Amino acid sequence: MSKDKQFSLPGYQQYSLPKGSNSHGSIILVRATIPSSEVKPVHCGDGVEAQAVRIHLANDSLVVYNIYKPPPKRLEAGELLTQATQELVIIAGDFNAHHPTINPTTTMNYDDHHLMELLTDVPEITLINTGEPTHILGGTLDLTFISTELVPLAQWEVDDELTSDHFVTTTTLRMELLPPPPRPPPRCNTKNANWKLYQDEIQK
Repeated sequence: MSKDKQFSLPGYQQYSLPKGSNSHGSIILVRATIPSSEVKPVHCGDGVEAQAVRIHLANDSLVVYNIYKPPPKRLEAGELLTQATQELVIIAGDFNAHHPTINPTTTMNYDDHHLMELLTDVPEITLINTGEPTHILGGTLDLTFISTELVPLAQWEVDDELTSDHFVTTTTLRMELLPPPPRPPPRCNTKNANWKLYQDEIQK
């Protein structure tokens, strides 16, 4: 989306990264009735485009990342995927990945090694693609990662009717099924309280 072509969709809050000389352009749309705010994305590598928006939930929040990694660029996803150790995340986009785990008929490249090592080292994040191609030529270039605790709430699918050279992928999260966060530890240790001293102090 270029700066001179404004896009708007009634009823949605728009967060956009305009198309420019060093940007292909991207957009995140959030229903206007859902509280949200833009977040500064972590660095994902030189020339890798990233957007981040925080969705404010009743008892928690979810950070949504939109990623585009051009084919010649190197992905640096360590800080990105380890976000899941600190908060709930969904990370989706065109990673131009060709790892045999995702695409059995392709040759592994640097980014594929990098992503698979991170998935091994960071159990808090999970790749939820089902193995279906996301590109009309058969590749699975578009990946979706979510916080592992969200996996039981997630459904991922490809829509083969909405397409350009990539198919649309849809991730549905049933957030109402997410257990409430654990209660914080008590600020006072009442087991070791000197209640007589406390009562005496109150009387004074």
